[in-house]
Amino acid sequence: MQQSASPTPSKLSLWIGLTRPKTLFSGLSSVLGAIFYAASLGAIDVLRTLLLLVVAVAAQIASNIANDLIDHRKGADTDERKGPLRPLSRGLISEREVRLALYLSLAVLLTSGLSLIALSSWWLLLVGLAVVLGVFAYSGGPYPLSYHGWGDAAVLVFFGWVPTVTSFYILRGYVLDQTLWQLATAIGLSSVNILVVNNYRDVAEDSKAGKRTLIVRMGQDFAPRLYLTCGLLSMGLLYPIYS
Repeated sequence: MQQSASPTPSKLSLWIGLTRPKTLFSGLSSVLGAIFYAASLGAIDVLRTLLLLVVAVAAQIASNIANDLIDHRKGADTDERKGPLRPLSRGLISEREVRLALYLSLAVLLTSGLSLIALSSWWLLLVGLAVVLGVFAYSGGPYPLSYHGWGDAAVLVFFGWVPTVTSFYILRGYVLDQTLWQLATAIGLSSVNILVVNNYRDVAEDSKAGKRTLIVRMGQDFAPRLYLTCGLLSMGLLYPIYS
């Protein structure tokens, strides 16, 4: 019996898929951790808190879209790649539409970020610029970090230390706090483990595409050891906070 072709996803579902909704909590976790810790020390500003959440979601979406766009141009996203549907690589969404989505997410990020800077401190503009550069340097530029085995370190910095510490500073006004840095590092290591799982899954396709992730460089056997190390370190850092 001939099987019917799978239905084409709706445009809305394709746009939602482009944002990779399952990854959004990874971007939110660092900000939420900072918010909860700051709130445990006293009252926090509601407007700043809401803007921090918007910045976190917009930054994660922009990072996801930029990564898909650059990987598509480099030929890293092929039909052989496992995992969630990549609408651009499958030809279900045009590159022009993806660029538009990227510009929209960056506009939201810029607007909410500038609002936070106005409410807090001008030097946060430097942090914002570093985040935007990090979004593009991860997969693009003359030395794309994720293509040279530096993706894991970038995730620790931009999904752990930078958002957690910056969010706490915006809410409480200081960063010299041991618990804060333990929390930021633990969250960053948990985010690294998400990347480890994805890179372990995609190791064959990444190797063919010349994407020299840490798992490609060190071999598949390295992935479980790295995952276990990051997980144990993360739990070890969190235990004193909640014990």
